[in-house]
Amino acid sequence: MRKRYPIVTSTGVLCLALATACAGGGSINLAKAPTASPATATGGPGTVPEGFEQVGSPANGLSVAVPGPWVALDLTKNDLEQGLKRSGLSGKALEQAKEDLQPLVTNKAVWAFDPRSRQSSPNRFTTNLNGYCQTSGNISADQLIGAATKDLQQVKAKVTEAVKVTVGGVEAAKLVYTFPAGGMEIKGTQFYLPGSGRTCTVTLSTDQDGKQRLFDRIGQTIRLQ
Repeated sequence: MRKRYPIVTSTGVLCLALATACAGGGSINLAKAPTASPATATGGPGTVPEGFEQVGSPANGLSVAVPGPWVALDLTKNDLEQGLKRSGLSGKALEQAKEDLQPLVTNKAVWAFDPRSRQSSPNRFTTNLNGYCQTSGNISADQLIGAATKDLQQVKAKVTEAVKVTVGGVEAAKLVYTFPAGGMEIKGTQFYLPGSGRTCTVTLSTDQDGKQRLFDRIGQTIRLQ
């Protein structure tokens, strides 16, 4: 399993997990996953929904659109510390978050968050997204569903939905789950998009109810680059 990267704040645990479920889920070893016939390498051009902004480029391997009020960072070029300050973190919590997010910088990720969500969250948890790509074999959506479901269950996450969806012309895997972390229940949605020799993952996390429709809408904007 790949290492998980929890971000500890003064109000609990904000997790941005590399390779699988945000909030500290397990991970899929893409290098050892069984191979399948090649999937479509890239999705078709997508229209960014009104009121949304797109983040990501070929340097990241993917792009995704988030609501305009969100703060979106392309970690190949944007300043991580400034972005974290806009999330409301400061002092030791800011320094810890900056350190723990370095793997996302290394993986040329995109990262976005809703700065308003921290005020409405009962746990001061910031609703957030991270997305990145990793080298892999040619893996099917069915194989990704099986591997991700197994790993999530091993870390006591409850998977409530594990299905194939079409995202930008690509047959992708979608998992919806809940996960206990830092005394709260995190609600996560993850999209895996297999491409030629790589797999791109986008994870959305919140502790609030009523976000699934938004998460699904964001998921439909993901494009391989």
